[in-house]
Amino acid sequence: MLLELLAALAMLAGTFFMVVTGIGLVRFPDVYTRIHAAGKAGTVGVGLLIVAPMVYFGPTEPFVALRGFLAIVFQLLTTPGATYLLAHACYVTSYPAHARTEVDELQDWIPVYPDEEFGHE
Repeated sequence: MLLELLAALAMLAGTFFMVVTGIGLVRFPDVYTRIHAAGKAGTVGVGLLIVAPMVYFGPTEPFVALRGFLAIVFQLLTTPGATYLLAHACYVTSYPAHARTEVDELQDWIPVYPDEEFGHE
């Protein structure tokens, strides 16, 4: 009974974070803030959704807990790198930030190559 409740709570919390991620992807104004929403809330949501079967099936199926743990570790290792690479690629190709963005601290450190230099339109 307690494990079912904990699994249900983890699923509800994970679903909440995934809904917040979806809302952020739709509502945020530019690609940089959308990447932030997908990277942060999405990682927490997926992690909680993986924890739910680990809690529920873990006592009877030990490999479920091991696979869930490995999936969470893989998620935590790959998502930050992927979001960084996406944001970096957008910045380097001069993808526009939102009009209210006032400070660009990277302009002195990262060169910008517009799409025209790559032959894209």
